[in-house]
Amino acid sequence: MRLVAAALVVGLLVLIPDAASAQCAMCRSVLGSADGQLLAAAFRASTLLLLAAPLVSVGTIMLLAARQQHRRAAEAATEHGRFVNAASPLQGSAGN
Repeated sequence: MRLVAAALVVGLLVLIPDAASAQCAMCRSVLGSADGQLLAAAFRASTLLLLAAPLVSVGTIMLLAARQQHRRAAEAATEHGRFVNAASPLQGSAGN
C-alpha cells in the first residue's frame, strides 16, 4: 500500500505543470529572453521527454514485481488447499 501511495505522489508531481517544467536558474535566465521563447518551449518539452523513460522503466519494474508477488501468493494459497480469487485476494482468506 505504501508503494502505491509513493507512486501516486510521484505521478501527481510529474503532472503539475510548474514542477514538471522547472529548470535550473541559469537555464531559465538564458532561455527567458524574448528571442529564446521557442527554444525555451523546446527545452521544456525535451526535459519532460527525458524524464518519461526512467518513469516508464521504474513503473514497469514495479508492475512486474507486484504481479510476481501476487502470483506467488496465489500459488502458496493453492498449495495449502485454499482458493484465492484473482479479482479479490481478501475473499479467499475469509473462509479460513
